[in-house]
Amino acid sequence: MISSKIEDGTLFIFVNGSFTINLFPEFQATYENKKFESVIIDFSNTDSIDSGGLGMLLQLRTIQGENANNITLKGVSKQILKVFEVVNFEKLFKMV
Repeated sequence: MISSKIEDGTLFIFVNGSFTINLFPEFQATYENKKFESVIIDFSNTDSIDSGGLGMLLQLRTIQGENANNITLKGVSKQILKVFEVVNFEKLFKMV
């Protein structure tokens, strides 16, 4: 499940459960092809991610364009962090 809020030009996205391609419509609806000053994606309640989830993050980065470096992945579990490291996402996204 995906939920979101916008505060002061920042889009906050909260991912609950598994971040898979099945969530694509919900995930895309949070940003609707709009650019934000920054995006924070909270993975605190996320237990897994698949290749579709990775692709959705890359698509968001593309849409954010010049603000792509202002995407932060927050609360990433050790298991998901290992996946991000394998695909070098630490070079593309801020992680806290």
